Amino acid sequence: FVVGLVLALLLDPLVTRLEAGKMSRGAAVGIVYSVFLFVIIGVATLAIPALIGQASQLAANGPKNIATLQGHVDTFLKQHQTIAGIPMPVTVNSLSTQISAKASDLLSNSAGKITGFLFGSVTILFEGIIALIITFYLLMDMDRLTARLFYLLPAKSRGMFDSVARQIGQVFSNYLRGLLIVSALYGVGTLVLLLGLSTLHHDLLHYALLTAVAGGLLYTVPYIGPFITAFITFLIAFAAGGMNFGLVAVLLTLVMNQVYDNIITPRIVGGGVGLHPIASLFALTFGGAVFGVWGMLLSVPIAASIQVILYRLFPKLTTPTPASFLEAQETPVRTTIQTDS
Repeated sequence: FVVGLVLALLLDPLVTRLEAGKMSRGAAVGIVYSVFLFVIIGVATLAIPALIGQASQLAANGPKNIATLQGHVDTFLKQHQTIAGIPMPVTVNSLSTQISAKASDLLSNSAGKITGFLFGSVTILFEGIIALIITFYLLMDMDRLTARLFYLLPAKSRGMFDSVARQIGQVFSNYLRGLLIVSALYGVGTLVLLLGLSTLHHDLLHYALLTAVAGGLLYTVPYIGPFITAFITFLIAFAAGGMNFGLVAVLLTLVMNQVYDNIITPRIVGGGVGLHPIASLFALTFGGAVFGVWGMLLSVPIAASIQVILYRLFPKLTTPTPASFLEAQETPVRTTIQTDS
């Protein structure tokens, strides 16, 4: 139901635009929904078989690659008794063995779960079909459901509720739509990067698509996801071409992260949720600790929605701190900041 509602909210603006062109609601929904299904089925048909093969190969070769990486680390530590003046522990070999064993188990189990998920099950398929059906009916009745909700509210509260609901809806739709576009672009960027690097070491092609899809999905988790992608890229590049090749790959990935974080994402997502970076980090940390992955994905727009409500209840929060007050507190006046959070 959550997936169906999110999809309906993302597709509804397209339906509304077609309706504005004198098209009936049913016809607009039919066109938008048909194109959406065509894209989903096409992508699944082309990508899933390749992802299954790459995940299976990762499950088979992962432990060997981790063991190779451990050997490189052990050799490096033997050649460098101290790093930046800090002596290395003498028990690092046994420690690295334990870490590499756990990493191998984790990699094998994770890849096995990915393979099992991609092969699919009756339950997953059934839930996917139900989500698509829910999306269709919500699209068909979105306007009537909204009108019904307003009808059930007290007349004196409808104006305020309409204003707040529109602002919250705008925050969610802008954030989710922008994040979806940016994540897709990030996945494509990761794939292009790996395909380019595979001209140097062909073995990188074995995991390129799987890493790109994982990178696109992980990018939906702010701040943390791109660094996990960089680490995964290092591991597969190391497996394909050794330590130096892995370092080059992770360096290029970090550069790509900076381009997306500072240029592409702000332009598309637009920082439109209006949260201070500290508030975003707090929301992300709290959401992840309490609600797991879903909490990390939805914590930022939910926090922005709470901010919308607080601004409505306490209008003073929307006004900047007067310069005279800041000067009295011996606080520098920063003209580049429009509002204080």
